[in-house]
Amino acid sequence: MNEMARKITKEMIVNEVTVKYPHTAEIFTKHGLDMCCGGIQSIEKTAAACSVNLEELLDVLNKSVSEHISTEEELKEESKEEPTVAKPEASEMKEITGKTTVKEIIKNYPQTKGVFSKYGLLECGGEYGPEEAVYFFARVHNVDGDNLIRELNDVIQGKAEAPEISQEDIATAYENIFEKFIKTAIVIALSTGCIYGAILLFYMGLHHSLYAVSRVLIETHAHTQIFGWVGLFIMGISYFVLPRFYATRLYSGKLANLSFVFMVTGILLIFLFRSLLPLLDSSFFKTLIILGCLLEVAAVIIFLFVVFKTILSAEKQELEPYEGFLISGYLWFLVQVLALTGIIVYMIMAGKTSMPHALIYPLRHIQVMGFITLVIFGVLTRTIPAFMGLKAPNPKINLLIMLMLNFSVFVRAASEPLKAYFLDTNLPVYYTFNTLFFISGCLEFISVLLFLYNLNIFRKPEIDFSGMEIEKSYEKFVWAAILWLIVAEVAMLTFTFYETATGMPVSHALIGSYRHAVTVGFITIMIFGFASRIVPISQGIKLYSYSYLTIVFFLINIGSAMRVVFQPIAVHSGATFPFMLMGISGFIESVAILFFGINIWKTFSAGKQGAVDDEVHEVIAAVTASTNVYQLIKQHPQAIDVLVSKGFTQLKNPILRNTLARAVNIGQAVKINSTDLDQLLKELNESIQAEKTEAVTSQ
Repeated sequence: MNEMARKITKEMIVNEVTVKYPHTAEIFTKHGLDMCCGGIQSIEKTAAACSVNLEELLDVLNKSVSEHISTEEELKEESKEEPTVAKPEASEMKEITGKTTVKEIIKNYPQTKGVFSKYGLLECGGEYGPEEAVYFFARVHNVDGDNLIRELNDVIQGKAEAPEISQEDIATAYENIFEKFIKTAIVIALSTGCIYGAILLFYMGLHHSLYAVSRVLIETHAHTQIFGWVGLFIMGISYFVLPRFYATRLYSGKLANLSFVFMVTGILLIFLFRSLLPLLDSSFFKTLIILGCLLEVAAVIIFLFVVFKTILSAEKQELEPYEGFLISGYLWFLVQVLALTGIIVYMIMAGKTSMPHALIYPLRHIQVMGFITLVIFGVLTRTIPAFMGLKAPNPKINLLIMLMLNFSVFVRAASEPLKAYFLDTNLPVYYTFNTLFFISGCLEFISVLLFLYNLNIFRKPEIDFSGMEIEKSYEKFVWAAILWLIVAEVAMLTFTFYETATGMPVSHALIGSYRHAVTVGFITIMIFGFASRIVPISQGIKLYSYSYLTIVFFLINIGSAMRVVFQPIAVHSGATFPFMLMGISGFIESVAILFFGINIWKTFSAGKQGAVDDEVHEVIAAVTASTNVYQLIKQHPQAIDVLVSKGFTQLKNPILRNTLARAVNIGQAVKINSTDLDQLLKELNESIQAEKTEAVTSQ
């Protein structure tokens, strides 16, 4: 071998060097290099991170490699006349490194499914997992990447037996419970949500007035957006990500599905009969509206029960920074649905068709800042540092931020209606609540800025993921959403100063503009970004169309900017052109949601198709312990009768055949459902032989 080809340089990757020259692992360890990031960094970067003299390290490595190669050549020379012996199969297996994708590992070494299942990662990415570097995949799911890689290598090299997969894990491994939540959220956004709202907005633009449409129609539109579009999305994503955050299983798929039925039914009842109530003051309609509210309450309670049981089932260590945001956001979810139910019951009892202004503004603040924003902050805290290789947020600062935000939401929601109540009855009490209202606005503004600072998103990444094929199209959505949040918070603080100083409410046009910056600019754009990241991962494929994603990005930002800018200009100037631009902004946003919906829907469909047709298997002529159960049944359907007769009655169910059978071979199956392996193999092979004989006879 050429001497230059043997030389180890500073640009080489640590893992690649140790794979090629295994003895160098000891040298790296002696010099204090901890194989950071799974050994996926260059020697230069790793040495710098571990404060090791680079030149000295390279000298030792190259000297050792030269000596090692010389020794190997001498041994080869001595044994060149000896007969060649085939290497054991295990020694021919490729070494898994931090850059190896999960899909490559599971496809080439199906036995590693047991290792992924052990860490609660079997469900992520469909049958073969996502096309992501295993180290990055482990980091995102809060699993020690080095330990995972070591265990995977031990299994494929025969040093350790693959962990068994429980029957329950296999049976539900690829059930995408969250899919129905995401798809229904999109359907609602494209019907009673965004498109319905766009029509109402266009009508307002034509009549040059925000009051041209009945308030109850605006309220029902807002309700479907908060509970249907955002609420269902958060519930679905929570059911998907929480088991992965905690390396455990979702507590109950049946209860999760029940929460879906209750929530969707409640949304439809409230939307339909609240919209009709002004036309027909019917006791039956009122009963159905209250029933819808109670169904939503039940859905949220079931959701929280499943969520907290899932969290508690995990092996808990210390409370992590993101958990405080998530848990408090989930609790505000319950608070706001109970508050909404109380307000609607009061409204119906008082013979009103729309909610009182003094109550609806605090309710919206609880929904937007208490529920939605806190949940988003929790997900961002947990995922963004892992996705982008950033330094983890300071847990003490995050705890302070979480407490400040919760306090500000509570104080603002309580002080706003109370200061309005005492304005005409008790001025000293009014000034007290006015001061609390001002303090809450300042606290919220400071908390949001401090959160963004502590997220470390404006700093240089700590971990270099270069060399890994990691999809980053979602990042522009995250950045855009953050900019919209800053815009909204500046507006909120300005309005807070104005209302506190003057005692006069800010115009409805300005409040609507601010709220749109939060709900569409921040929340919806963040949903677009995370859905485009999480849904493809869940299916183990790439997003259907990145061109669509780019179209969505530009349309949603243009539509949101037009609404935020031209709504207050139109109302305060009375000019026709701003009203026209305001009126069409909703349709632009609707087109963005349409493209987003098509993209996500197609991705789900492609994932299912890929699960069926992703791999071509060899023809099974004889059954062994390593034969895949699914492929055996697919090629030799009569094998089902033999397997069922041995107690594998689950295979009668076509759904379980398409999930359970894919994940195991015959050897693993007999461990799940104890039976004699040799006798089973004998009967299966006799069945195949009988099939062949029958085929020959029929010819």
